[in-house]
Amino acid sequence: MNRLKKYCCSLVITLVIAMPLMIATTSVNAQGYEQKDATFDTSQYSEGQLAQMLAPIALYPDSLLTHILIAATYPLEVVQAHRWQQSKQHLSTQKQIDKAEDKGWDPSVVALIAFPNVLQKLSDDLNWTQSLGDAFLQDEAQVLTSIQTLRQEADNANSLAQMDNMQVTRVNNQIIIEPVRKEIIYVPYYDPRTVYGYWRWYNYPPIYWAVYPGYVRPSYGHFYWRAGVHISFNYYFSAFHWHKRHVVVVHHHNSHKYRHRGRIVTSHGAKRWAHKPQHRRGVAYSNNALRHKYNSHHPSRAQSKALRHNEHKHVNHKMNSHERINSHAQITHKREQQMRSKLNTSSKPNFKTNARPHNKHSGQSNKVSPSHQQHFAQKTRPNNTRPNKQPQYSAPKSQQVKANKSYNRHQSPSRHSTKPQQTARNQATRHSSPRASKPRSSHQYKPRKD
Repeated sequence: MNRLKKYCCSLVITLVIAMPLMIATTSVNAQGYEQKDATFDTSQYSEGQLAQMLAPIALYPDSLLTHILIAATYPLEVVQAHRWQQSKQHLSTQKQIDKAEDKGWDPSVVALIAFPNVLQKLSDDLNWTQSLGDAFLQDEAQVLTSIQTLRQEADNANSLAQMDNMQVTRVNNQIIIEPVRKEIIYVPYYDPRTVYGYWRWYNYPPIYWAVYPGYVRPSYGHFYWRAGVHISFNYYFSAFHWHKRHVVVVHHHNSHKYRHRGRIVTSHGAKRWAHKPQHRRGVAYSNNALRHKYNSHHPSRAQSKALRHNEHKHVNHKMNSHERINSHAQITHKREQQMRSKLNTSSKPNFKTNARPHNKHSGQSNKVSPSHQQHFAQKTRPNNTRPNKQPQYSAPKSQQVKANKSYNRHQSPSRHSTKPQQTARNQATRHSSPRASKPRSSHQYKPRKD
């Protein structure tokens, strides 16, 4: 008993000491899992990852770079625009832009159609495009800060001085890149492994693309160039607000001519760019934070309905009132023709009526057309030879001839029979002939004299 009491006391003591420790460890583990989930939900790209993604495009002109960042948030529309642009290469750039405006894509996606090399890179490397778009959606200010960091690195390496077709200005320690000729946009190509000098983020090497087709490098510098794109469409409707670290947009239908970055930012109708989930077209977001921010990766019914309504309204706006009237008249004319053809077919007599007697089970009627009645009246025999019967269906002449031949073949007499049987008609004609009725003369039967 003493041993049992001692054992119970020791067990109680150990439990009293161990229970707080167990509770503490479970709470620490729960906090660790919660922290992991929180970091996953609000995960952001590191500085090295952003520099890795932005290295091939950080030195593009500001206007083009804003369109690339906005279009990256709508990867499916980028793919659709690239495939559509490949099928319309026979058209000029202006005609391609005009036709693309009827597709219902985001204006930044439409603006990139004039730059096929950039659009192809966005479409081919979808993982990079979606990562860039998700990073821009997660933290817009962080992405713009990384762009300025890379431009500072290129400036320290004295690479920006070699950009012949670009105008590099510095405003409040912010590097702004614009085209020299405001109405012509040049897209540079460069090797990000050399243009930035010493690469600080060695764990995240910069993304490298092959040289764009048709690009030529001058005798000096790191940049390749090609003929610029003449801007005569809605292009200058977005700009960077570098001081506040976000993108500003205006109405894109009034941006045919060049607008200075400062005018776009400070104009009356300018507002901060906002993501439109309906243009996402069902593409999933990368983490739960973005899904929670935009409700779901699927567009809502109201958003889908509004998008379809805008597309339908935009298409109808392109049609003139005269074209609508003509199309309506053509539709009504076709419907009238169809109704007339149906009435004509229904009013035609049906010559394929069955002339057989009515049968209860078959449901056929015994009505006979007038033409058939006349035909039966001609083919029937006189009343003296055959009793009066209901007219029956007669086959065509060709079938009757074949039937008579087959009947005579089967009814022909055999070789051993002496004489064929005479029909009633032959007997009647023999008795009724005048030659058969006269008596024979007596001199025909006189005995022969010896």
